[in-house]
Amino acid sequence: MRRVTGGLAALAVLMITACAQEPPAPDLARLGFTTGAFEAQQSAEQAFASGLSAAEMSDFHRAVSARPHMAGTDGAREVAEYLQRTLSGFGLETTTYEYQVHLSHPRDVQIAITAPTRVPLSVIEPSSDLDPDSRHPELTPGFVAYSASGDVEAPIVYVNYGLPADYARLSAAGVDVSGALAIARYGRSHRAVKVHTAQEQGVRGIIFYSDPADDGYVRGAEAPDGFWRGPGMLQRGNAKFSWFWHGDPLTPGVAASADAPRVDVAAAPTLPRIPVAPLPWSEARKILERLDGPVAPAGFQGGLPFTYRTGPSLSVHLKVAMDDGLKTIRNVVARLPGRGPQTVLFGTHHDAWTFGAIDPGTAMAVLLEMGRGLGALGRQGWQPERSIEVAFWDAEEYGLIGSTEHAEDFQQSLREHAVAYVNTDMYYQGRFDAGGAATLRDFVVEVARDTPDGDRSVLDGWRESEWARQTPDRRRQGRGAFDVELRALGSGADFVPFQVFLGLPTLSLEFIGAGGYGFGTYHSNYDTRAYFDRVADPGFRQGLVLARLLGTTAMRLANAEIVPYRYSHYGRQLATALAGVPAWGVDDEGRTVLAIDVSRAERLAGDVATKAEALERALDAALARGALDADMRQTINMRLARLEQRLLNEDAPPDERWFRHVVHGWNIYAMYDGQPFPGLAEAVRLRDEARRDAELEAIAAGLTRLAEGIDEVHALVR
Repeated sequence: MRRVTGGLAALAVLMITACAQEPPAPDLARLGFTTGAFEAQQSAEQAFASGLSAAEMSDFHRAVSARPHMAGTDGAREVAEYLQRTLSGFGLETTTYEYQVHLSHPRDVQIAITAPTRVPLSVIEPSSDLDPDSRHPELTPGFVAYSASGDVEAPIVYVNYGLPADYARLSAAGVDVSGALAIARYGRSHRAVKVHTAQEQGVRGIIFYSDPADDGYVRGAEAPDGFWRGPGMLQRGNAKFSWFWHGDPLTPGVAASADAPRVDVAAAPTLPRIPVAPLPWSEARKILERLDGPVAPAGFQGGLPFTYRTGPSLSVHLKVAMDDGLKTIRNVVARLPGRGPQTVLFGTHHDAWTFGAIDPGTAMAVLLEMGRGLGALGRQGWQPERSIEVAFWDAEEYGLIGSTEHAEDFQQSLREHAVAYVNTDMYYQGRFDAGGAATLRDFVVEVARDTPDGDRSVLDGWRESEWARQTPDRRRQGRGAFDVELRALGSGADFVPFQVFLGLPTLSLEFIGAGGYGFGTYHSNYDTRAYFDRVADPGFRQGLVLARLLGTTAMRLANAEIVPYRYSHYGRQLATALAGVPAWGVDDEGRTVLAIDVSRAERLAGDVATKAEALERALDAALARGALDADMRQTINMRLARLEQRLLNEDAPPDERWFRHVVHGWNIYAMYDGQPFPGLAEAVRLRDEARRDAELEAIAAGLTRLAEGIDEVHALVR
């Protein structure tokens, strides 16, 4: 393998070395650094970049994607042991943490049309001569984790995306779903939302498939050579109701140790009560093309070459038998110790539904290469001010379990010492995608500007791609006031517990392809090294860019004399978001269904911006003139790192309010999108005046605490 990849590696190293040897920018000012400190910092960053290797990344990637490794299996244990050995070999302090969590594996999944004629349907993805891994004996049938076990035979109804509005359209058309099975296409929202909605509608079981209109030939070239899903590829996933809490479904707010108090399985609000299973579209079409009944409502037509109808006209048998219970998961955390008490935490996950060559093997290879580079610097005597930790979480695919158990287990230490959590879940050759706390936007812009990507910087590409994604109306206004922003983080990756449960400043930094975070082999048997080499990132060119960007991010967050937050930008972003909130209470006909007065919150957001601007000017000036000694910098940094936590609402226990951040949340009806002011958004959805008032008060209280915290830091600088 080294002979095959050596040429690519040598070329990549030459490219990176050339970039690292470019003359430094004439302006060496960077957030949180004096000029002298940044000169030393830049030397260390160049040494890190010059050591990056495509050959090493290739070796790491091949090792972690060689075998299926679902959480709770021998494959996952083997990967964790490899990570422990490898990270320790880099000279990093490496620890494996074990938890006992409620997992869900398939014993038997069967689907068949039973009337008017019997047609068995396959939940086994066909093997491919192009990819020998697709015949691996440890691959499972298609399944959905946390499906209830059940055996149902009933008429089946096509319910489009399976969201509340779809059922309302069916009801208006006279289609009764109560007591039926449902078949729904993936897209628009998380599968768990569709399962929960089906339960509420009286559906007895639900089958998912990926329609070609959403993920298939209608969108473009299919796997194995294209970006979109092929006909025999199904999508696994979990159906845990994670809007109650993330992590282990039975231990909200506490680590899932062997003796942890647990919610009774039969009463757990996180677990579905109906059977669920997936099909590839080649099998799902055998149901859809046989349905009669009314023509499906407008918006229900998918990409298959026939008219979609609702049914019910077929009887379908769905049988699911699951093996549920406590199983061991393993988080592996490596540490390069710093001089001071603070920590910067990076993470990805290591479990996968099958081989995980892209999800998460790409991110694993990048973070392993980053760890190798940091370990090499450490052996040469480089020590950052703050410790850098690189974590590989288990059971992410089951609903962010490993990362959540870590956050719950070490919540006091993390809240006291962590300055940021940075996640990368996977990458693909494509556009730069950055999300996270607005406080870190200016910092990410600087790092992206300083990271080369071919003949331009990552920032140049980021600005071009974001401008291309603007609406026509916005583009007609011109670029004058346009700049990139970090997208709001909602859910779907391991940043969630750190952002909304602990209140840490959080980032997600990745490159993504044409279809966003979906890709043709996503959660299928074909997420293999062969697909990676053909389509995702041949030669690890994009991976080298991401490794450099993440390494630079780590080294600057770890070494900045003053942590590079900009709460002034946060305050302005909050004010902008609040300005749009009153429209939430207006229906499609322009009627106000719930009045929302955000004037108090807007004034407080303005106070945050004004006070933060004054603080930032004072800090920048004091740092430049050398007025802050090491002890004062440490005191200031410890205070700054806790400011985000002032936006947590901790008035209720975790089983009642696990999502504690009053600003950041998850819009469960929009896949993984972030939702500003999530409690208030839920009050509007429910048209609940009492909850509206309580949430407005919680937002005001959080902003007041934040402004007071900024004043307290400013008092140290004056």
